[in-house]
Amino acid sequence: MDRANRVSHAWFACRSCGFVDHADRNGSRNIRARAEELWRRRAQSTAPDPPPRSGGGTGRKRSTTASGARCASPGL
Repeated sequence: MDRANRVSHAWFACRSCGFVDHADRNGSRNIRARAEELWRRRAQSTAPDPPPRSGGGTGRKRSTTASGARCASPGL
């Protein structure tokens, strides 16, 4: 967590053990490890509840392709 471990914006290098990795990959692994630990302990989520859906037409319209698959971007 020490700022000195950030070699650049893109690279992480631990000054204690010498581990070097892309900063985003290292961060994603840390997030995954924390989540797995919380999951293992069956910890209660602290994430806020999602807002209620109003169904008022927000978001993209969906269409069906020639094969019958649903598509969020009909122009593609």
